[in-house]
Amino acid sequence: MEALRAFRFKRENTVIDRADPRVRALLSVSLAALSLYAQSIEKQLLIILTALAVAAAARRLKRLAGVIKAALPLSAMIFALNWLFGPGTGLVQPLVLALRFLALSASLSLFFMTTSPDELSLLLESMRLPREYSMLVTMSFRFVPTLALDVEAVMHALQSRGLELERGSITRRVKNYLYLMVPLIVHEVRRSLMAAEALEARGFGSPRKPSRYRELRAKTSDYLFIALLAAYIVLFLAL
Repeated sequence: MEALRAFRFKRENTVIDRADPRVRALLSVSLAALSLYAQSIEKQLLIILTALAVAAAARRLKRLAGVIKAALPLSAMIFALNWLFGPGTGLVQPLVLALRFLALSASLSLFFMTTSPDELSLLLESMRLPREYSMLVTMSFRFVPTLALDVEAVMHALQSRGLELERGSITRRVKNYLYLMVPLIVHEVRRSLMAAEALEARGFGSPRKPSRYRELRAKTSDYLFIALLAAYIVLFLAL
């Protein structure tokens, strides 16, 4: 649930929010690429600390820390599986892989936390992606936090009717959580039909190319941000 809440956008008056979404995308992709490149524990920790520092500048440190906390069980599983079944017997490589998963989660979540669905649509269309595919990605991104709210609503409705989701054995809990699926699927199918009707009413799919109220234009601060990011990458690779 914490990972789903990371996609819930709330605009803040920070230098990160005022930056061009292409710059924010470049930041997240660069941190993710550096995480895939790094092979040491120290560099993986440095990437995670960098993502936390950017989140603090964007006033989203608590939310990003929640995402990292939610990713810890999967990270621990990655560590355990690589330690038990990996080619080596040391702890360094499994720990690097576990930290890499946390770094990737933090860097990619940072972009979605600071980018609105409208900015994502502008970003995708600036990359010459067809409008149909751009709308598909944007709608998926827009309804992820809505899905989290729907899951919570269904859970509370079932709990109010006496279903205990957090008690009993693991098998019992899994079986109880299966009761979430039917009402949740029905609710999301209804929501998708409403969204399709709304798009059709607004003329989506018309052969005429729509105009845009807003266009992406890089500012001087964006070029400065790119220069700082380039300096960070050079220093990171020089370590």
